[in-house]
Amino acid sequence: MTAFSQPTPTKIIRPSLLLLVAVTAVNPLALNLYVPSMPSVQQDFAASASLVQLTLSLGLLGTAFVQLIIGPLSDQFGRRPILLGGLVIAVLASFYCAMTANLDALIVGRVLQVAGGAAGLVLGRAIVRDTHSTNEAASMLGYVTMGMAVAPMIGPAIGGVLDDLWSWRAGFAFSGFFALVVLVAAWGNLTETNQHIGQMKSPMGLLRDYRQLLSIRAFWIYSAVSAFSAASFFAFLGGAPYVSRSLFDMSPTEYGIYFILVAGGYSLGNFFSGRYSALLGLYKMMFVGNLLALSTCLTLVIFSLFSIENPQILFAMMFFLGVGNGVTLPNSNAGVVSVMPRLAGSASGLSGSLVTMIAAAASFLVTLVLSGSLMPMLLFMTGCAVIALVTGLFSSQIYEDEEAG
Repeated sequence: MTAFSQPTPTKIIRPSLLLLVAVTAVNPLALNLYVPSMPSVQQDFAASASLVQLTLSLGLLGTAFVQLIIGPLSDQFGRRPILLGGLVIAVLASFYCAMTANLDALIVGRVLQVAGGAAGLVLGRAIVRDTHSTNEAASMLGYVTMGMAVAPMIGPAIGGVLDDLWSWRAGFAFSGFFALVVLVAAWGNLTETNQHIGQMKSPMGLLRDYRQLLSIRAFWIYSAVSAFSAASFFAFLGGAPYVSRSLFDMSPTEYGIYFILVAGGYSLGNFFSGRYSALLGLYKMMFVGNLLALSTCLTLVIFSLFSIENPQILFAMMFFLGVGNGVTLPNSNAGVVSVMPRLAGSASGLSGSLVTMIAAAASFLVTLVLSGSLMPMLLFMTGCAVIALVTGLFSSQIYEDEEAG
């Protein structure tokens, strides 16, 4: 028996919280550790900001399409072998990026690196749903993502320091070593949690599963809330490195340190989700999170109208947007994987793909409207936050039906 051919257990062994945090952190660490170095990559390869932005947005699109495959494959063959395979790809691609000689090769490597790490994002959620009830899953996802938020919290700071001390290549080497450690830990400690292995018999079966999920109104609502909540953040993530360098003359290290505020807010929001989701339910938590995110964006727009633009205010306010997203996303994700528990992996993958495609579009489109002011980026973020809040209001009927049930 090999590590990739483990039979479905008769009794589920819940993985440790630390392991779940680690496997879900591979993707966000690779994503965020690199961001402060994007202006350095632009300078190194003498490329435009929009072209270098493809190392982020195409990586996200690759993640989106891979998630369509990862979820169903894990439903068919198990969470463990698919997760381990994704981590192997993340390790190899990270070291490839560290050694690449041109921007085209870096873009390809980034797609593979981020997409490989996406296995942890998709299957971390599915594993939680395999081992917990709906509201328990929301709380558990809150704790998992609270711990996982350490990666985007310290990742930009680490990447910025490595860039300033050596070069942007050192950040990819760091990501590769981290993914390698996680791979070894998962190989030795993760058991299979999927009790429905082998139910998808053909590609037509996959299409039937997707059609079934896409026919469920609740799936669309929860996915849309996740997508546009994430888009408000990824619009910031796409524009902030260039804005910080051109408007505020910040170094990669300074940007990474300031970004700790954003990730810290997200971590705090995750804690609130873990603490209160089981008590208050998904709808109320999503409403509070979306309202806070929109209020933050509108406040920043008002500051910009009066030409009050500085890194202290920008990143301090982004702390609150992080709190809002940290409250919203664990609950909307728990809603997605609870629509049809038998297809938790497929639901997580399909929803994750839709969310990531919208986030990728936001991160790229915002670079096309960057100017000598924060206003275009802030208006873009505000529009995404409005859509998230309005969409979330439609989940009230789902909440009322669950309460009546």
